[in-house]
Amino acid sequence: MRPGTIQKIFDDHVPAVEAAYRLDERSRRAAWNIRTCRTPAQGYHIDACPNGDYRIRLNNSCRHRACPLCGATETELWLERQCAKELRCPHHQIVFTSPDSLRAIWRWNRRLFTNLYFLAAWHSLRELLVDPRRLGALPGVIAVFQSWADELPEHLHLHFIVTSGGLSPKGKWIEANGEYLLPVPVLAAKFRGKFLAYLRAAFGTHIAVGVAKPAYTRLVPPPDMSLQQCLNLLNKLGREKWHVQIEPAYAQAGAVLKYAGRYIRRGPLSERRIRAYDGRRVTIGYAHSEKHDRPSFTLDARDFVLRLLSHVPEKGTHCARVYGLYHSACRGKLNQARSKLGQPPYNPETDVPDTHELLHRMFPDFTGDLCPKCHARLQTVTVCRSGPAPPERKAA
Repeated sequence: MRPGTIQKIFDDHVPAVEAAYRLDERSRRAAWNIRTCRTPAQGYHIDACPNGDYRIRLNNSCRHRACPLCGATETELWLERQCAKELRCPHHQIVFTSPDSLRAIWRWNRRLFTNLYFLAAWHSLRELLVDPRRLGALPGVIAVFQSWADELPEHLHLHFIVTSGGLSPKGKWIEANGEYLLPVPVLAAKFRGKFLAYLRAAFGTHIAVGVAKPAYTRLVPPPDMSLQQCLNLLNKLGREKWHVQIEPAYAQAGAVLKYAGRYIRRGPLSERRIRAYDGRRVTIGYAHSEKHDRPSFTLDARDFVLRLLSHVPEKGTHCARVYGLYHSACRGKLNQARSKLGQPPYNPETDVPDTHELLHRMFPDFTGDLCPKCHARLQTVTVCRSGPAPPERKAA
């Protein structure tokens, strides 16, 4: 479908969804931005030819992280940064999945829950890999949080892209077995134990060892659950098996990074996956069609809107993070590892390219920012962001 189809669906059905459901501020702001992206409501900017041959007034993008029309350049910039520091060694992808029964706690504590999710997975992986009885070295990790499955229901999991090897305390590069990184049952059990301990501590009932206080404040029980019911649920989950998957090593991290990077911005669904929209129902192609016996699935348009809004992160949530050798605090160790692998030192790009430069990197034939008369690059000379703010919910 052409760009703007999701915006059309939201325009058609968000008013009815808002009338039928009590949307929170996070969802209402996301819906408003998706509906008004590149419209007068977002304000405008004027691009002009430096030679005075041409001027054009354009509506602003909303730049909201859930908008499917925005985020391409931010995603590209993130990918460039990660690829620039990438160690030239095989990488494993590890998927940490939490039980579905924890989704209610996540809905009411999105930012805090996600922080603890990342911490539990990283602390579990680090403790096992730095153990001299196993790898005995610190790896590099790029991690991405994802809250949906193929048909966009809530399905909380983490993608960890992990170097198949690491730097030992003595500065030696230790290569892991490409077919085997860690025993899955051991990693799953340790992750389960740490995550449940961190959740209990965040409910204010225990002290979590190894988690600094700034990492969280307090979890709030969902409205239909008491604190004791939440703790009973955590105790029950401690007796169940949790799912962790470690894939065989990829030759390089690039392909996995591109897969994970698609979800850094723009939400869980690209416009290209929408096959049809008739005003009432939306047909969507599967992102992983090889896992299904049909190429697409269909949702009621209102259900489609609700599912997309359910995955909008809470403001301030970082859905992509780096750990170990890839963390900025380990720059010296990263360069040690790069030296052992025959790579030059990592020098982060200090001058961030602007949107025009990124667009030309992504699309070499792009001419939308050139003067149609003299072909000079247009420059933004005026920016007006005086469009109306998102509508506030009226008090009852």
